[in-house]
Amino acid sequence: MKPLVLVVDDNDRYANNLKTYLQENGCEVLRALDASQGWDLYLANKQKLKAVITDITMETQTSGLWMIRRIYQDGFDGIKVIATTGFDVSGVMALSKYFLPWFAGVEYMVPKVPLKKGEVVLLPTNGASSDFLSKLKS
Repeated sequence: MKPLVLVVDDNDRYANNLKTYLQENGCEVLRALDASQGWDLYLANKQKLKAVITDITMETQTSGLWMIRRIYQDGFDGIKVIATTGFDVSGVMALSKYFLPWFAGVEYMVPKVPLKKGEVVLLPTNGASSDFLSKLKS
């Protein structure tokens, strides 16, 4: 059975690059265009989902961050991933790798500069396994 992953991003380019990467690695992908739709898809599929990947800034400045926190507080034990352009700013990645696991159980961060070029980079947060795909398929 293919792992099911929810991708929440209002930018088609970023979402499609993530979707292609995941599908090429044997995953089934659901796509939401905003945090509200992402929450609804999460609720409808949470028993089957292996991971949620969300942008931070969509219809409001931090809607993705609050959605992933809500998913964390709901007890979702799958992989939680945040993607944002902010990770490409000096110092933000260093702070985020400690803050995001505590705040929302986030295990991986996706910087958007490589993603814009079609390269998916999944950087582990503090204490997370370094191999996203292995963890996803286990």
